[in-house]
Amino acid sequence: MNEFLQKAYMETTYQIVGKKDTYKLRLDTLNHEFNIWCKKCNIKSWAFITAFNPFSNELSKFENELLNSQLQKIILKEGYNFNIGKGVPANDNWSAEESFFIHNITLSNAKKIGIQFNQNAIVFGDFDNLQKLIWLV
Repeated sequence: MNEFLQKAYMETTYQIVGKKDTYKLRLDTLNHEFNIWCKKCNIKSWAFITAFNPFSNELSKFENELLNSQLQKIILKEGYNFNIGKGVPANDNWSAEESFFIHNITLSNAKKIGIQFNQNAIVFGDFDNLQKLIWLV
């Protein structure tokens, strides 16, 4: 595990856009309103995944949007509900990454998708547990 990337992921704010509110998550931190929303929406497990910047190699906006479009097609094909998300880094040297908050996905399926899009890590959570960084490399 790369300590620089670990720190960057831990300091990122993971934003989920709901119908009425935007929920801001930090790793290993409880967000009571978010948990209430998940319970209300019957979301028992979830993953926060992007296709942006595979293996943390910065790509153009066009390339990243193309990859995320491919990711969205897979999410839809698999029948998952999702919300739009954004990973907002604490460091100004890295741009926010458009992402997907995927409802009721298993950890193994989330890992497969993250690996398919050459991601270093994904964020995964399930009801009553704090969201965790899951390394894929």
